[in-house]
Amino acid sequence: MITVNDVYRKIKEMSCRTANPRPAIAVAGIATEMHQAREQILPMLSELKDMRLIKFEEPSAISIKLTLLGFTVTR
Repeated sequence: MITVNDVYRKIKEMSCRTANPRPAIAVAGIATEMHQAREQILPMLSELKDMRLIKFEEPSAISIKLTLLGFTVTR
């Protein structure tokens, strides 16, 4: 079972792969890399958004971006 911290660490890992410091990351890509269904990680993304670590447009949640706080916090 995955946790919110697992999802957050995966987002940070995927963000570090590009030269752009906080790129937009597809939610489907996160789910694929974590071997989970998109619907399983959406509640965790909402929790990360509530903590102001990521931002995304609801209700579609096609892609997310780390906030400046999310980029600097270690969990």
